[in-house]
Amino acid sequence: MKRILVFVLLGPVIGYAVYVLWQLSIGRSIGGVEGVLLGFPFAYIFGVLPTLVIGFGDRLLQEKIRLWPRIIIVALIGYCASIAMMSLWTAVPLPLSHLLSFGIVGAVQGAACSWLARCTHVTDAEPARGGA
Repeated sequence: MKRILVFVLLGPVIGYAVYVLWQLSIGRSIGGVEGVLLGFPFAYIFGVLPTLVIGFGDRLLQEKIRLWPRIIIVALIGYCASIAMMSLWTAVPLPLSHLLSFGIVGAVQGAACSWLARCTHVTDAEPARGGA
């Protein structure tokens, strides 16, 4: 349950922060502080479904592979999920370079959430022995 909370609560925030930094790095105006604040709810509206896909992939891989290979695979899942989200939900056709570069948002989001979710994984501790 904690893993899902990490992905659902932090995933869209991380993805939106990466998106804003990406837009600023290519010289696009985002409307100042008001634009960032007004775009934040849309990050949750459009970001929850891909985040759940990324979290489900991380959960499936949790017990099967070690941490760093899992983070790389989850980053690839995030890359594909964000490209799929952008290609399905956009109203106008996007250039391929824009679409492929948008995948970085999901990749960073997936890798960061997978790394943060490892802290929430609790392994079964040894049972306490009686002191008789």
